[in-house]
Amino acid sequence: MAAAVFLALIMSFSAASAVTNITTDEHALLSLKVPIIGWSSSLTHVCNWTRVICNRHIRVAALDLSNMGLLGIIPPSMGNLSFLVSLDLSNNNFYGSIPKEMARLRRIKAINLEYNDFSGGLPTSNPSTRSTGPRRTTIVADHIGRPSSPTTTTSVFILFDHHGTIPATIFNISTLQLLSAVNNQLSGTLQLYAGHELANLEILYLAYNSLTGNLLDSISNASKLTSLDLFANNFNGIIPNSLGNLGLLDVLSLAKNNFISEPVSPELSFITSLTNCKKLRVLAISDNPIAGTLPVSIGNLSASLQRFYAYRCRIRGTIPNEISNLSGLITLSLYGNDLSGIIPNTIKGLQKLQGIYIDDNKLRGSIPNDLCQLPNLSGLDLGYNQLSGPVPACLSNISSLRDLYLSSNKLTARIPASLGNLTVLLRFKASLNSLHGSLPFEIGNLKALTLLDLSYNNFSGDIPGSIGDLQNLENLYLEHNNLMGTIPETFQSLLSLETLDLSHNHLSGVIPKSLDKLLYLEYFNVSYNNLHGKIPSGGPFGNFTSQSFLPNEALCGAPQFGVRPCKTSSVGRLKTLKKVVIICVSSAISLIVLLFTFVLLWIRCQKSKRLPIKIDLQPMAEYRRITHQEILEATDGFDESNLLGNGSFGSVYKGVLSDGMVVAIKVFKLQQERALKSFLVECEIIRNVRHRNLIKILTSCSNPDFKALILEYMPNGSLEKWLYSYKYGLGGLVSTRCDVYSYGIILMETFTGKKPTDEMFAGHMTLKCWVKESLPSAVIQVLDRNLRRQEGENSLADVDCVSSILMLAVGCVAESPEQRIDMKEVLATLKKIK
Repeated sequence: MAAAVFLALIMSFSAASAVTNITTDEHALLSLKVPIIGWSSSLTHVCNWTRVICNRHIRVAALDLSNMGLLGIIPPSMGNLSFLVSLDLSNNNFYGSIPKEMARLRRIKAINLEYNDFSGGLPTSNPSTRSTGPRRTTIVADHIGRPSSPTTTTSVFILFDHHGTIPATIFNISTLQLLSAVNNQLSGTLQLYAGHELANLEILYLAYNSLTGNLLDSISNASKLTSLDLFANNFNGIIPNSLGNLGLLDVLSLAKNNFISEPVSPELSFITSLTNCKKLRVLAISDNPIAGTLPVSIGNLSASLQRFYAYRCRIRGTIPNEISNLSGLITLSLYGNDLSGIIPNTIKGLQKLQGIYIDDNKLRGSIPNDLCQLPNLSGLDLGYNQLSGPVPACLSNISSLRDLYLSSNKLTARIPASLGNLTVLLRFKASLNSLHGSLPFEIGNLKALTLLDLSYNNFSGDIPGSIGDLQNLENLYLEHNNLMGTIPETFQSLLSLETLDLSHNHLSGVIPKSLDKLLYLEYFNVSYNNLHGKIPSGGPFGNFTSQSFLPNEALCGAPQFGVRPCKTSSVGRLKTLKKVVIICVSSAISLIVLLFTFVLLWIRCQKSKRLPIKIDLQPMAEYRRITHQEILEATDGFDESNLLGNGSFGSVYKGVLSDGMVVAIKVFKLQQERALKSFLVECEIIRNVRHRNLIKILTSCSNPDFKALILEYMPNGSLEKWLYSYKYGLGGLVSTRCDVYSYGIILMETFTGKKPTDEMFAGHMTLKCWVKESLPSAVIQVLDRNLRRQEGENSLADVDCVSSILMLAVGCVAESPEQRIDMKEVLATLKKIK
């Protein structure tokens, strides 16, 4: 591979002799001959094409085709995009030479051609064209020949895939404003010479290299420097106090090196010097053996400071109260140090704070209620300290909280039920503490939760069934507690679950067979409990070993589980014999009743012949009578293996009647307030409603303590199982545009596996917004897990196909009906995608 290329073009090129307009822009784009959905003059205006941006003159100003896997050459007509300012073709498969016509792009500011297969060199200006004076243009390229040495008028210099040292001649360029050599293989020292040659340097990016040596005081000669990034190198020595002379400094990143502070002072003296940098917005000194204490002067840093990263720096001492003066701070990261003392109550002054990461220190005392007064807090990590006392109930007031980490402290008392109000919480860890009491039922309100770790505590009582409502939960750790009772049946609803650890508790009962529905479950551990019965063998259980079940001696199942084989009990055989006897007796009684009924009807018929009286009989539906005992036998005593589903007012079981007829039996939960009313309404439906597309209600069973409906059994499940809903959209007049809207929603549901009414959609976040925000680069994040392949197997073509379909869906669900595409356009676009 040729060394990467930087060119800073100083001259402008005159416009091409031919007249250009939006039509020539369109022809230029089409000449690329790339398969991009929607690039067609017959569909939409060129300014509405994907990845195309036009300016106020309605001309193409920016084109971003990066990371699309495109194959082809750059045609000469691309030189007609006379208003083009930015062009990004990186990370594709373009090949051939770059046409000389590209030199016509007199307004171009930035071109990125890296990671392609171009050959030859970059086009230069035509000597016959008229120069309009110096400009700053950056071209980043790859697989193209190395340019000549930088000229004395170069303002931007970018190194890509460069080995060795930085040429010292670069710093002799008086016009140099930006030097970037990120992620190369640079070595040696940074030769910053004193003098005027650094006077115009504004940006210095040297991250991810192997540069060594000290950061010299001469850096202060670059008085216009706004960004200095030396992240991930091998620099060493003292961080110079002369950095404080860089009054325009906006970003300072010295992280991941071997810098130290002035050894003559226990404080980090360079922080005091940086108080002169009134525009400092980002300060990163993490992963350095700095060693020292945070000075009180930290409160005098710029009010513009937004992010302070000082983790793993061997910082000791306390967190100064004056830190509250940093009113603009958004992120405070001090984890992995030797900080001691308490969390200062002045921290409540950081009203813009979104993330506090002070874990892995030696902080003590209680968690201050002052943290509850930070309204924008999203991440709070206090883990691995020596904090004691209860978990503050007022944390529930931080409605924006997404990550709450309290593990490995000395916390006591119960988990406040009010934490159930944190409806956007994604991850909650409070393991390795001394928390006790029962787990709050309100934990089931944390609908967005993906990780829950309460292991290694003293929790007791039953596991609340409400945890089954956490349908986004991926990892659940409850091991090493004193939990009792059974494993809740509701766990079958945790369809996203990957890890479930309930080991080292006092759980009893059986392992619910319904857990074999958890297709993504990779780790399962119920060892050291008091479980009994058969271990499920379907679904993910085929991948588990004896380590998941030891030493529950009363369990039985397949040999791979290291337990005894299950035996058919005499009770089971007796139950089967009882069923046979009941069936035979019932059949005999039914035959006698049928014969008796036939005789009566024959006698009545004979009488009617002798007495020809006209009777106007109305046809009446006849329903089979069924008893509670028959329902018990049909469902094997409402065995969980026959459970089809649960609803608000009842549960539905599959049952086989004595005559072999398979039915669905809806048993009403009479303890629910409106369950009786629901039963009466559905009974009314028996008398009045008949339709081929509705499930038939065959009969009912009713007594004061039990009410059930016997329904026609649907072996393929409900339509809701296959497609979540029909109706979703804005109110208004009915039109064909409503059908387009519904079609768009159905497309989104089909490919995301989410309902529009899913609990994850609240406030301004809707299914439409969620899908739209994922396009085009994050579409894999919203794709239904059942449609994804194994990790790494989704090709770029697959992703582009889904992306194109979801883009089409977004076009169908525009707010205004007039803005929605019609079904003809939908069909045409689908054919192109196909």
